[in-house]
Amino acid sequence: MQTKDKIIEVVIEYIKQDIDVTQISLSEIAKKADIGKSTVYEYFENKDTLICDTYMYLLSYYEQQILNPLSETTFKKAFIEQVRRLLHAMNDAKHLVETIMSHQKQVNHFNNKLIDKKMNEVSDHLQERFIDIMRLGILEKAVPSGLTKQPTRGYVIQALISGLSFQYINKQTQLDEEGILNLIYDEVLRVLQY
Repeated sequence: MQTKDKIIEVVIEYIKQDIDVTQISLSEIAKKADIGKSTVYEYFENKDTLICDTYMYLLSYYEQQILNPLSETTFKKAFIEQVRRLLHAMNDAKHLVETIMSHQKQVNHFNNKLIDKKMNEVSDHLQERFIDIMRLGILEKAVPSGLTKQPTRGYVIQALISGLSFQYINKQTQLDEEGILNLIYDEVLRVLQY
């Protein structure tokens, strides 16, 4: 592993544990990466640059994981495939994915316009993906065609997906992955039919 990658990997681990990386010294990061503090400065101008680069890397990584083209072409299978991707990403970096899903303006502990812009981009693309999946449902007549005229349903569906997904990730349910995916699908359908 390259030295720069080792440094970023250390910061990623802190972020995944929801530790405020702004409170971690460069000395601690260097020690955990088994390098000297001066080596960090060979790759990063300062701690803010390191943190920003790490968040940008993570956002790009999860954007790719979550938003790669779907292999499924039916509404139910495409919906479940998309939610499964979210579950896997949440399991890996819960708080970062929560921020993406909730369309918040900034990630935990670090405010940077570049990161906020990327976060909003990923959130917007995820929202577009779900709209495309709902359109597929409309074509298959699994989803009512008037859905697009009721934007508040989107918030309810988003809350439903987030809430049930986080219950699963936090082990607050006895359901296995297939069980939670089917429950989310069934409950979203129920909301759509209401």
